[in-house]
Amino acid sequence: MPRATFARRRAAPWILALAMAGGGCGALRAAEGSFNTVRVGGRNYVNVADLARFYRFDRNWKQTGLDVTLRSKWRVFRFRVNNRECFVNNVRIWLNDAPLMARNSLLISEVDVEKTLDPILRPWAVRKLPVRTVMLDPGHGGEDQGTTGTRRSFEKYYALDLAARVERLLRAAGVRTLMTRRRDAYVSLEDRADMANSSGADLFVSLHLNSAKPARGPRGIETYCLTPAGLSSTGALSRRFGLGRFAEEPGNRNDRNNMLLAFLIQQRATERIREVEDRGVKRARFHVIRATRIPAVLVEGGFLSNPEEEKRLLTADYRQRLAAAIADGILRYARAMKPSAP
Repeated sequence: MPRATFARRRAAPWILALAMAGGGCGALRAAEGSFNTVRVGGRNYVNVADLARFYRFDRNWKQTGLDVTLRSKWRVFRFRVNNRECFVNNVRIWLNDAPLMARNSLLISEVDVEKTLDPILRPWAVRKLPVRTVMLDPGHGGEDQGTTGTRRSFEKYYALDLAARVERLLRAAGVRTLMTRRRDAYVSLEDRADMANSSGADLFVSLHLNSAKPARGPRGIETYCLTPAGLSSTGALSRRFGLGRFAEEPGNRNDRNNMLLAFLIQQRATERIREVEDRGVKRARFHVIRATRIPAVLVEGGFLSNPEEEKRLLTADYRQRLAAAIADGILRYARAMKPSAP
């Protein structure tokens, strides 16, 4: 392990920024938010003891071997040392950096505290960006068929159907909607991002169906938000969508909002559709979320390469349930963005 260097206790810059923006209670939280940072491998890490105190987890949090659980009345945070996978309120999330153990202290990346955990544990502290118009982006179209299922089902058709169902639900709730395509037509990735940036939309949600060919086993729902600048994407995507792209991207201005939106959609999907596997909130640098200047996520609604899951996805009833879960996540985010939201 790289050498660990302990720094002075200090108030994290992002907490100070929130305090200056909010004042009052925010200033009190900033005072509570002094962290004993540790420099490991060129990154700042936060002591888990400080994190537990700041988020008011129970003082007697549990560690069994490499597994750690922090609890409070309303929150549960579970993680494993040297593993990027964690769970917040029973939703799987992939951290940017694995938690570490150094000099008998448990450490979590400061970037993960700021841009992964804090938006979920303190949604009221996320920058308020009111949601009036949502742009839905059905993946693929035209000559771009997307993935093909085991029954010759084309992703492009079912992504469009899913988007139309989400749109109807959002409109019924009073939200204005736009679509990057409304028929079987090809729209380039660049045009999709340009549409989001020039349309006046406040939110961008790209909808896809997944594949793991030639494997048939993988299944479940996963939601992607943009990888923070300077960090690696989740798993194999760090090689496919992100190699050499570690600079600040337009979408990185909304890192905290992106995470909250992704979490709420993933949470509602896995709560409302019990038979689905939770593949988690992940990080990637897909063009449509990288080049978009408004909060943006990409949802993979299930695997057409898995025969059992494909069978469900081909039924209108299941797609309606999936659309309802996605719409519910979007609406919960929209409520959190209201100036009066706690």
